[in-house]
Amino acid sequence: MSTTTPKRPASERRKTSGFQPRTAADHLPRAEASERHVGKGLAALLGMLVLVVGVPVGLVLLVGNPLPTSAPSLDWLTAPVTAEALINIVAVLVWLVWAHFVVCLVAEWRAVRAGRLPGMVPAGGGSQLVARRLIAGVLLLAGTATMTGQAPGQTGAPAASVVSTAEAGASAEQGARGGLTVGEVGTIEQASAGATEDDAARESARSSVTVTKFYEVKPPAGRHHDTLWDIADRTMGDPYRYKELYQLNKDRVQPDGRKLQDADLIQPGWQLVMPSDATGPDITSVRTQAPAATPAAPATTPDTSRAVLDEVGGRTAQVAADAAGGAGSEAVDRAGDLDVSSSSSDSGAGPVAVPDGQEVPLGDLALGGGMVLAGLALALSTRRGPYGDPGAAEQALRLAADGGRAELLDRGLRVLAAERVEQGLALPDAAAVYVGDDQVIVHLAGGGEHAAPPAPWQQTEEGGVWVLRAADLAGYPVDGPAPWPGLVNVARSHGFDLLIDLEYAPGLVSIGGDQQVAREVALSTVVDLVTHPWSDGTRVTLVGFAGSSADTLAELAPGRIDQVRSIEEALQVGRRDTDARRTLLRRLGVDGVLAGRSAGAGGDLRPHVIVLSGSPGPQEAQQLTELLAAGRTGVSVVCVGQTLAARWRFAVDASGHLDLGVLGLTGTARRLRHGDLETVAGWVRDTAEDGREASARAAALGPADAVATLPESGRAHVDAAASMQDRQEARAHVGLLGPVVVHAQGQVNPAREELLTELVTLVALHPEGVHDAVLRISLWPRGVDDDVVEATLASATQWLGTREDGSPLLDRDDSGRWRLGREVHVDWLELAALAGRRGVEPQRLAEVLGQARGETFSGTPGTRYSWLAFHQAARDARVVVTAVARHAASGLASLGDTGGAERVLRDGLTLVPRAQALWRDLLRLLGGSDPDSAARVVREMTLALGDTALEPETVSLAQHLTPDLRELG
Repeated sequence: MSTTTPKRPASERRKTSGFQPRTAADHLPRAEASERHVGKGLAALLGMLVLVVGVPVGLVLLVGNPLPTSAPSLDWLTAPVTAEALINIVAVLVWLVWAHFVVCLVAEWRAVRAGRLPGMVPAGGGSQLVARRLIAGVLLLAGTATMTGQAPGQTGAPAASVVSTAEAGASAEQGARGGLTVGEVGTIEQASAGATEDDAARESARSSVTVTKFYEVKPPAGRHHDTLWDIADRTMGDPYRYKELYQLNKDRVQPDGRKLQDADLIQPGWQLVMPSDATGPDITSVRTQAPAATPAAPATTPDTSRAVLDEVGGRTAQVAADAAGGAGSEAVDRAGDLDVSSSSSDSGAGPVAVPDGQEVPLGDLALGGGMVLAGLALALSTRRGPYGDPGAAEQALRLAADGGRAELLDRGLRVLAAERVEQGLALPDAAAVYVGDDQVIVHLAGGGEHAAPPAPWQQTEEGGVWVLRAADLAGYPVDGPAPWPGLVNVARSHGFDLLIDLEYAPGLVSIGGDQQVAREVALSTVVDLVTHPWSDGTRVTLVGFAGSSADTLAELAPGRIDQVRSIEEALQVGRRDTDARRTLLRRLGVDGVLAGRSAGAGGDLRPHVIVLSGSPGPQEAQQLTELLAAGRTGVSVVCVGQTLAARWRFAVDASGHLDLGVLGLTGTARRLRHGDLETVAGWVRDTAEDGREASARAAALGPADAVATLPESGRAHVDAAASMQDRQEARAHVGLLGPVVVHAQGQVNPAREELLTELVTLVALHPEGVHDAVLRISLWPRGVDDDVVEATLASATQWLGTREDGSPLLDRDDSGRWRLGREVHVDWLELAALAGRRGVEPQRLAEVLGQARGETFSGTPGTRYSWLAFHQAARDARVVVTAVARHAASGLASLGDTGGAERVLRDGLTLVPRAQALWRDLLRLLGGSDPDSAARVVREMTLALGDTALEPETVSLAQHLTPDLRELG
C-alpha cells in the first residue's frame, strides 16, 4: 500500500521565539515522530485483526459453525426457547453486525486506494467511522516521505495559485481589520464603441460571486503539530478529506518561500485555501468577485514606440509633404516638440525612443508598472523645477507610464474626500482599490453597511463597492486632501492596477517567498509611497537596508525617506509619531486618523511607513505588534521575509506572482531592482542640477530679456500677438494662464468639449499653423480614420464661430495648415507680446497677470494633452510670467503701492507656484520688517512647494527673516 496519511513530523517544528531558517537536515524525519506513528499504526492494525479475524474465529469456537448442516423445516417454529437457542440468535446478530462492519471496512479501503471520498454504506453510522479510523491508523505505518520544498531565497518554476474551488481568477476581495470579515465586492466596467465620442456606449457587468476560505496553520502546541488530517477533521468533520486540502494548495507559494509538495508536511504560518463547506472559528471567509477586465492598451515595446515616434519625428514627413505640396515637412518637423501618448504598464525591458531621437534604457524598470513609472516621472518633473526642460529620461518614463491612471486615482480620491466632508460623513476604510484606464473601483471594509457615496461616485448593488468613471469626474473641483495616502500599487490583475492601503493593515505586513523578488517588491512600495501625489507627504523609515539603497531612494524624495540602524530606533520614532497623533486627534475632538484628515489636519497626520529589510526577532515582533495594535494610527510596518507575527503575510515567487494571503488577492507583483533605481537616482541628480541652473537664469531676467531668450517658436508667439485683438473685442478666447479653457460663440456637445478644446489649444500654440499630420499625431497618437479627423475639425470650426464677414475663425491657409484668426484672443500670447515691449507701465502688466486662474497650462486631463507636457510654450510661459511679475511688483513697490505689488506677486505665484524667486520677493516685501508676516509667508511657501527642494537663496532669506524657522536649512 503506497498511499500515506498526513503525519506530524518533527521537521514542522519552529522555535517558539520566532521563525528560524531551515537547513537540509530539517527535512529529514525524526525518530521521535516515527516511533509515535508506528505505535499508533500497530495499535490500529491489532484492532483491525481482532475485529476482522478474531470475532468470527471466536464465534466459531464458542458457538459453532454458523452455516446450517441440513435443510430447514417447520419444526423450529414450535420448538421451545432454550438458552442454547437464545445464544444462537445473539450469535446470528453478531455475525450480521460483523458482516456489515466488513462491508464498511472494504468500502473505506477501496476509497483510499482510489484516492476518492468513500460513499456512505447504508446504516453505516458508527461502524463506518470505526473502520475509517482503523484504516487511517494502519496507513500511518506506510508514511515515510519527506518534503522537498523551497527554502527561503531559493528559486523555482512558477506555480499557479489556487484561490477557490470555483474559478475566480485574480479577484477583487477584501477582509475587515483584525478578523478580516466578509466584504462585498463588485465592479462596473465602462466600454465605449463607435467612431467618435458621440457614439460612446456604457454597460455594467459583474461576474459571479464566490466565497474563498482560508485556514492559517497553527504553531506547534507542545509536541503536537498541525496536520492536514487534523485540519480536515476539525473544519470538515472528515479527516479523509485531507486530500482535498492537498490538491487545493499543492505548489501554492507560501510566505516562507516554500510550497506544499507533500501532504504529510505543512509549516506553521502557512495559509491554506479551504473547501467551501469548511467551518469553524479558525476559518476566514472572503467574498470574491473578479473584476471585469478592461481591454488592455497596446503595449509600448521598443519597436512600436520607436515606430510611432519616428512617424512624429519625420520619417513619414515626405508623405505629408507630398500631400501638402511641400509644406508638410516643416509642419511635421514641428512635431519633434510633441510627446506621443502610449500606455505600457508591463512592456518588456529595453530602450525607449524619445522625440529628440535618443534611446533611454529603461531596463527592468518596466517591472514597476505604468503607475509606478508615472510616479518616477513626477519625481523628475518636481526636481527639474518650473523652468527646466524635460530631459530624455523623463520623456521615456512618461511614454512608458500610465499617467492617466495615476491622475484619475488622485483626482477621484480627493473629490471623494471633499464631497464626503460636505455630506458630513466619515470616510470608511478601503480594503483594496482597482484602477483601470477609465474607472476606479474601491472595495470597502465591512461589507455593504455604508451610506451611498457622493456624486460622481456610484455604489454597486452589494453596497460594499464604490465606482468612479473617468467621464463623470469632469467639472468637480479637486481641492481636498487624499483620503488614503497609504495606498500602494502592489500588483496588476485583470488589466487593473491593484492597490492596498497599508494603514488599514491590522498589524505587521510581511512580504515572503523568494527573498530577492520580495525585496524588489518592497523597493517598489517605498518608491510608490514617496512619488505619487495622493501620498500627501507620506514618510518612510528604512531599517537595515544597505546605505547605497537608502541613499538612492532618498534622491527621489528629499526629506521624506530616513534611515535608521535598528528596529529599536524605528520603534522610538513610531511611538513618538503615534503619541503625537493621539494628542492631535484629542485636541481636534475627532475619532480616528481618517476623521482628522477630513477635519483639515492631513499635513500633521501623514502616514509613516517603517520598512524592514528582514524579519524582526521575537521581542521586536512583540513590540511592533503592540505599536500597531491600536488600529489605524498613521504608522505602518512592512518587512521582507516571513514572520509569524505578521497579520498580513504576502508571498511572491521567482516569476513575480504575488499572493496576498488572507486578503484573497493575487496578481503580477510590482517590482523595482536596486540597479535600476541607481540609474533613476542618476537621472534625478542631473535633472536637479539642470533645474537649479535654469531657475538661476530665469530669476535674473527682465521681461524683455526673457522674451529675447525664447526659442524661435516663442518669438513667433510674440509676433502673432501683435495683430491679435484685445479680449474685449475678440470673438473667442483661449485661456492658458491657468487651467486650459476655450470660450467660443457656438454650442458644443459636452462629451466632445475636451477633445475640441485640445484641438483649439494645439492650434493656438502654433501661430505659424498646424498641418493635419501634426493634429493626427498629437490628438490621436494611436491612429484615427480620416472621417473622424474631418468631423472633429468641422465641429471645432462650428464651435469657434465666424468673423463679421462670415469666414470661420478656424480655417486652413493657402499652404493647408490650420490657423486661428486674429479675432481669437489667447492670454498667453498677449502676455508674451507685452513682455517683449520695453517701457510698458507696471499697472498694465499687472492687469494682464490678473487673468491668472491657476497654474499656467494646467488642468489638462492625464489621458489627453500628453504633447503639452513637453511643449516649449509651457516652459516659456513660466519664465515670462516670473520675469513680468517681478518687474511689475518692483515698479509698483517703488511707487508706494505695496498692496498692488503683493497682488502681482501672488498672481505670479498662482501661475507658477514653484517660482522660488517670486516667493523670495514676497518674503522681502511683507516680512522685511515683520517677522510674523515672514513666518506666515514661509509656511505658505513650504506648503506650495511640497517636495520641491529649497534653493540655497530661499533658505538663507527665510532663516534671516524668521530665526525661529531655522529647520528649513
